[in-house]
Amino acid sequence: MPRLIDDLRDAYEAYQAFGSERAAADALGLAKTTFHDRLREARQVFEQQDLDEDPFITPVLPSEETPVDELIDRMVSTFERKRKAREARRWIPVKVETDKPIGLAFLGDPHIDDPGCDWPTLKRHLDIINKTSGMRSINIGDTTNNWVGRLARLYADQETTQSQAWQLTEWFIREANFMLIINGNHDMWSGASDPIQWMKGCHQLQEDWTARVELQFKNGKVMRFIASHDFPGHSQWNPLHANMKMAKFLSSAHLYIAGHRHNWALSHIELPESGTCPWLARARGYKFFDHYALTKGYEEQQHGHSIGVIIDPNETNESKFVQCFADLEEAADYLTFKRSKYA
Repeated sequence: MPRLIDDLRDAYEAYQAFGSERAAADALGLAKTTFHDRLREARQVFEQQDLDEDPFITPVLPSEETPVDELIDRMVSTFERKRKAREARRWIPVKVETDKPIGLAFLGDPHIDDPGCDWPTLKRHLDIINKTSGMRSINIGDTTNNWVGRLARLYADQETTQSQAWQLTEWFIREANFMLIINGNHDMWSGASDPIQWMKGCHQLQEDWTARVELQFKNGKVMRFIASHDFPGHSQWNPLHANMKMAKFLSSAHLYIAGHRHNWALSHIELPESGTCPWLARARGYKFFDHYALTKGYEEQQHGHSIGVIIDPNETNESKFVQCFADLEEAADYLTFKRSKYA
């Protein structure tokens, strides 16, 4: 007789002996829901079967499905894991092991496989970042075109193949030495098959769409920034309208920076209610000859590919704590000058 029948008989006899499902389940060391299911099956076998008329006892075969108790435990574990991950990203803590001024180069949408990618400027910017002491880069998103679905037809308009695009991406991530990589809409089209996840180093952060980062300096000074591929909201009169909305709703950061729209803008404001002087910034990116912009009648900007951000943790004047530049070379020169004061 299959062992499962013995389990059903144990459940059936335990219920008859103890008179309640709870007591019988405890006696057998089973969860009440498991015992209830087992008792129901046992009654079907032992109460409805007339062994004299039907000598055949067919086994109750085990189910392929996960038992409900295990399923609930797994769901609880999944929720707790996701909540822990979300809380860790409320403000991602990044320790800065220096009190000297530092620089962050927020590289606008690269689209490095696009025929309109301004590779001469991109290579020059990477050279500036790598040669400037105290400067790190951040990718604001859309590393490649990564055409998917019906958009895959657009590969016919570029010389670079998809596999070549990933070759360029691997070189780019290694050369730029990103502190943080934001996944834009083009990157997120890869879904769970995102190659960048496997190309980045173990100490390179990667987040979908938005990252909230808290730089923690040795002297106790803290600088917060929210980097997003884009913020919600739009105004034809103000390219920083969405950034301003975010600053007003969450007035605890020193910088609100985005990309995505292939235009650039900078604004330095004061929010007296929070005692901060945040920067609102948008990086243009490196993609030129945009067919979409051409057909919509938009003129292409020529500057602001990336935004240079200089932070001086020794500065007590809130309006001078963070400075932003639309030109990375100018930002690098300013950072070098500021660091020379603490040599």
